[in-house]
Amino acid sequence: MGITLFTNNAFSSVSDPDEYSPGFDTTSLRRAEIFTYTGIGKNLMPGEGGPTVVGTPTFITDSPFVQFSNNANVAHLNLGINDAAQQTWFLLFDPNNDSTQRIIAGSFSGTAASTPPGVSVIVDESGALAAMQGVHYTDTDTYGTARATLSSFNKTKPMLICLTLDGQTTRLTDMTNNVSASLTLASGRERAPTTIRIGKGGVTYWGSTSATSRIGAYMVFDRVLSDAEKGSVRDYLLRCIQAKYPSLIF
Repeated sequence: MGITLFTNNAFSSVSDPDEYSPGFDTTSLRRAEIFTYTGIGKNLMPGEGGPTVVGTPTFITDSPFVQFSNNANVAHLNLGINDAAQQTWFLLFDPNNDSTQRIIAGSFSGTAASTPPGVSVIVDESGALAAMQGVHYTDTDTYGTARATLSSFNKTKPMLICLTLDGQTTRLTDMTNNVSASLTLASGRERAPTTIRIGKGGVTYWGSTSATSRIGAYMVFDRVLSDAEKGSVRDYLLRCIQAKYPSLIF
């Protein structure tokens, strides 16, 4: 039986379990969900497996957003794939005017070989939006983190976040408000990948146990997308969301 997958025209679809044709290059697209179309925990990419729903993520009434929890096993998605040296993430995020410390999505699991620090998109201790990049210091075989923090964070409206992992460089971009920040790991430092989650990281919690995040869609590519491709993904997501929620912009 076919499944309905959405094309670059949000009003058209194909009923084909072996194809996803959104109008941009889906090479190495590992995970993709637009919750208002797919429900929760259903990967749009055929043949790639899917996430595990942990706890009970819930839809926000009259919106395309799902609420996830920063705490333990309350409500998040385990994507079942690791962060990587060549990767592009997209997160449709509604900050909901909330500056509480939390992991929005990521793989931070600790600062040891058995619990690697991965990489995460966070709201930090001061309420700023940042990328927290895990670091393995190869000379001492120890682990830590480094951050790239955006200079501004508009918490009053939804935004499309893009995280680009490109070799030693990590770049976080708020595509809606055109703000970005990056960091580059020095010689003798390398990434420390582990499993990506949506709504929290790999630890029981990081930040507030009561913190929540509202996410409407996400994608993870195992390659670095060009600026033009990133623009195409944004346009596609905007068309899909506005087909059901015309007043929502990002």
